[in-house]
Amino acid sequence: MEENRHQQQRREGEQEQRDRRPDGLGELRVLPDELICAILDLLAPRDLGRLACVSRLPFFQQNLVTEVSESCEKTFKFDGFNSLFLYRRWYRCFTTLDAFYKDDGYLERKNISLTSFVLLTDLANTWPARKTWTVDQFVEKYGETAFRISQRSSKKTTMKFKDYVSYMSCQHDEDPLYIFDDKFGESAPSLLEDYSVPTLFKEDFFDVLDEEQRPPFRWLIIGPERSGASWHVDPALTSAWNTLLVGRKGKIIIWWALYPPGRVPVGVTVHVNEEDGDVDIETPSSLQWWLDIYPFLAEKDKPIECTQLPGETIFVPSGWWHCVLNLETTIAVTQNFVNASNFQFVCLDFCPGHLHKGVTRAGWLAVQDRVVKSVKQDVADTNDSDYVNGSLKKTMPEHLENFNGFSEMNFSYDIDFLSKFLSEEVDHYNCTWGEGNCIGQREFREWLHRLWVVKPQIRPLVWKGASLALKADRWLACIMEICASNNLPSPLDDEKLPVGTGSNPVYLVSDYVIKLYVEGGLASSLYSLGTELEFYSILHRVESPLVKHVPDVISSGILAHEPNGSYRICTWAGRGVPDQVRSLNLVNDNCRNDDFPFGIWGKMEFESSKESAVSLPKMWPFLITKRCRGDIFANVRDKLSLDDNLDLASFLGDQLHNLHLLPLPTIAGHSKDNEDDAPRRALNGLNKDSEIFERHFVNDDVVQRNIFSPEWKPFIAAVEQRKKDLHSRLVQWGDPIPNVLIDKVEEYIPHDTSLLISVFKEEDGVYRVCSSPSWIHSDVMDDNIHMEHSPLTHCTNQAVSDGDSTSVDSGINVNIEGNKERWYPAHIIDFSSLFIGDPICDLIPIHIDVFRTDSCLFKRFLESYRFPIGRKPSDGTMSQTKFERASYRAMCYCILHEDNVLGTIFSLRKDLRRATSWEEVEMALWGELNNAWEANNHPIG
Repeated sequence: MEENRHQQQRREGEQEQRDRRPDGLGELRVLPDELICAILDLLAPRDLGRLACVSRLPFFQQNLVTEVSESCEKTFKFDGFNSLFLYRRWYRCFTTLDAFYKDDGYLERKNISLTSFVLLTDLANTWPARKTWTVDQFVEKYGETAFRISQRSSKKTTMKFKDYVSYMSCQHDEDPLYIFDDKFGESAPSLLEDYSVPTLFKEDFFDVLDEEQRPPFRWLIIGPERSGASWHVDPALTSAWNTLLVGRKGKIIIWWALYPPGRVPVGVTVHVNEEDGDVDIETPSSLQWWLDIYPFLAEKDKPIECTQLPGETIFVPSGWWHCVLNLETTIAVTQNFVNASNFQFVCLDFCPGHLHKGVTRAGWLAVQDRVVKSVKQDVADTNDSDYVNGSLKKTMPEHLENFNGFSEMNFSYDIDFLSKFLSEEVDHYNCTWGEGNCIGQREFREWLHRLWVVKPQIRPLVWKGASLALKADRWLACIMEICASNNLPSPLDDEKLPVGTGSNPVYLVSDYVIKLYVEGGLASSLYSLGTELEFYSILHRVESPLVKHVPDVISSGILAHEPNGSYRICTWAGRGVPDQVRSLNLVNDNCRNDDFPFGIWGKMEFESSKESAVSLPKMWPFLITKRCRGDIFANVRDKLSLDDNLDLASFLGDQLHNLHLLPLPTIAGHSKDNEDDAPRRALNGLNKDSEIFERHFVNDDVVQRNIFSPEWKPFIAAVEQRKKDLHSRLVQWGDPIPNVLIDKVEEYIPHDTSLLISVFKEEDGVYRVCSSPSWIHSDVMDDNIHMEHSPLTHCTNQAVSDGDSTSVDSGINVNIEGNKERWYPAHIIDFSSLFIGDPICDLIPIHIDVFRTDSCLFKRFLESYRFPIGRKPSDGTMSQTKFERASYRAMCYCILHEDNVLGTIFSLRKDLRRATSWEEVEMALWGELNNAWEANNHPIG
């Protein structure tokens, strides 16, 4: 018996010592624990349940069997398995930080001034927040308020504060959630009254922007023990101050770690996208870094450390790496800002390209060979001078190889040094804007111009920043050459910076507007100017009423930068191929002999070809027009009364009517077909094969393409192209587009997008299609509508027509009706985005950007437009098929738009975020279009 008992114990011991991992994981045993955990994080609950039927081992790896064990009220024993990786994850969930940093509570605190950062002790003494910002008082006052939660996901999550407090009290997360809310001033405005920006940091150049235009700049931060911010450099190389407001007196609450610019913390990886310069950082959580990496650092590799007590403020300068660990529950406020000391660094960060962005954050690591990049620890042990003289030289950009003293220099966070890494061939106007930039291109350009106007005392500094980010010095030299060649006055000091928010440099010089075409490179620029000049030619030839509301053209041509550094200018009115570009083969053979070879049809064919860019000489087409008086609608929007806005809607309806009636130029390769006849030709009956077409149209959701005239083909091809990867594009855009609608988008959009063209079934049962599309501006937005002051008590369209379109704003504001300004629309500008297609596309920027989905203004626009964009269904009901609804076409064009129009729609109309179908959104936005036929029964394309 005794021997049997010993044998049983020995067998049990052997069983306990046996590694059960291979049996528990099967074929997955070849994967490391780290990868298995990462895979499990991606699985849906149903898939996890299926996996549990096969093996319970993965659930031990994720600590998922705890709840099962507790529900069964018995201990589930699993021997024969251990993992240091999983133990560390478990330890991070349950460790406490009471003794993490030794502090007797009587540390001597004083202001520590360094060249790197500053710790300030007395800035918040008088703030109400020092007494009122406690967890208990927050629960009482803001318990029902939802705050934004920080998490390692692009999806934004909110939580009521009372629920977040419950979470903090019971959570054992490996990386605890914490409140990091940049919108707290909107959800809890009274919090803004509890503190004030310290005098030292009051200067903020972003304050010239409106609240909705400026990037996020202030955050409320609340987090439990073990939470914190992982390693990062503040966005756009801004500086920041952070004040801790809650905690036990004399008790160290937060532990900071900092590295100077260019020195990447051990354990952190910096990736730089070589196309748009976006910087992506892979970093462990704050707690993980402190527990798993910090203890093993050599003394020379350790960060600068700083502890923070309640009431203390820490200043983090531009470009500094920092990491924060909360030792107990904290409440803090932080703000980022731009001032004279970091302005040029912020402008540098917005510059297009990639190398300079990597260098500002990663120093020499950014210019290493790709293989060397993956071994950062080895680099830390490498002598800088040896490394620079070795492999760095091999990958050095060409324009840096002759940089004197480069091999002897160490990394320096100096604007002159860092700007050496900018690409010489890339400029701001001609490059993709990085998605990681905290402000859009339009807002950035407007920011610089506002600084130039509002803060003339800092113009030398603004000029340096604009020369970095916009290459303003290059464009000013071009403008001065153009002015000299056309006998125009040279730009004054006020006129040296480009204006507007478009993709091309535009200058206001005296009574003139000078526009350089640079977007997309030389070929694209030539087609943009050529199309605009062809459009103006047709506009005057047919004597369209629209001509009164388009600025007069003074001159146009091409500016070439010669190899010797000089400039050469040739005039060009759009006709023929300019001598300067004749040898570059930029014109399609079909268009070479056209009157306007760079006109609209050549442009559309060029844009559809998707040919790769080639190296071309430095040339820039330009256009000079008469300067309009007044201001753009974007700048006066808030000054307009309801009557002003209604007048604007009527004006736009009239002028879009005139635009869409313009005759089209003859398409390349086709004979002139009554070019000067009435612009809208009669509909063609499709009697032949009508039964076949009806079957395709109604049942198969497919249109026979040969029913369309050749003029439609480029537009149909462009729309079809936008349909590709539609679902993925909407997923990438994400919030605020509802996920439920994203999942339904492919069943809403037609399989064949040519069905969106004006195809109708007449009462005789015959399908008809418009034989020709229309000119479309495609960019009638708030910055392309020019407004003037009205000297009249009541504004009318007659006053608009009789206005002096060539005069310059006198600067005198006429106040009438109780000192209330009146404005009226006078001009539509910037026709460089002209296209040929469905005129309903022009309604999208007008209704969304100009009217901001106001149905009253949209209805007035349609009344003034004077004929329907839709067509009355054959049976007189709302719709026989969805394709007969103009609202359906408009909604589809919104979805298929190349820009994120949907994001704007759901930002403006928060009520539509609750929609469960696209039809619901369609009718709310575009339902008024379905009644347009009541005004006139003559359809248009």
